[in-house]
Amino acid sequence: MRKLLLLLICLANPVIAYQVQPMIVDLASHGKKSMVTYRLQNPSDSALPIEIQVFKRTFDDNQKEVLVPAEDDFIVLPPQIEVPAKGYQVFRAKYLGAPELKQSESYRIVFKQLPLPNEDEKSGVKMVFNFATLVFVSPDGIEAQPENTLVCPDLENCLLTIKNIGNRVLDLAQYEYRFHQGKTVFSWTEFQPITSGRFIMPGHSVTLELKTLLTEKPTQSVELINLLNKK
Repeated sequence: MRKLLLLLICLANPVIAYQVQPMIVDLASHGKKSMVTYRLQNPSDSALPIEIQVFKRTFDDNQKEVLVPAEDDFIVLPPQIEVPAKGYQVFRAKYLGAPELKQSESYRIVFKQLPLPNEDEKSGVKMVFNFATLVFVSPDGIEAQPENTLVCPDLENCLLTIKNIGNRVLDLAQYEYRFHQGKTVFSWTEFQPITSGRFIMPGHSVTLELKTLLTEKPTQSVELINLLNKK
């Protein structure tokens, strides 16, 4: 799940890019919480033509992300507009897919920059910035559930596999990571450099190399403590 926050294609010298917030959203499958409001800021001196595209995230056998067009699952307003120079535009996206989901689904809502008329002829270069936001849609009453397996014959070959056996997307940033019966504790900030991404979808897993994180071989499996439930 690499490069979740930004898809950026730049074929010329660096320029001021537009900004989109929020980049990660967790929505309900129906009701008021099934809608998100985006704000796109255009700091440049030129108008910015923008088109919105919606894709559902699927995964191949190697758990690599594969995007499938899913325009019918969301309504985004406006779907296309020209954002004025030094200005901003508000976009609203509402989930319209199946309300009775059994587990979390995930999408990319992509803000695609369109070239201005005659832009290539004027500048001789083509610059494109695409922002791919990440959207999770989850039904009520479900939870993520991490299951971890530690294989560590020695510190140099120490692998931790975390699998989400629950039905809601698993957010690794919500956990504290404890080794050596709780004597060694890592926060997400410290744990993040050895992960390939922050989120694990239901039924998926990540395998992490611990040799750069630990200085001593763990004596048993790591304990994950959900900080939202921690007292």
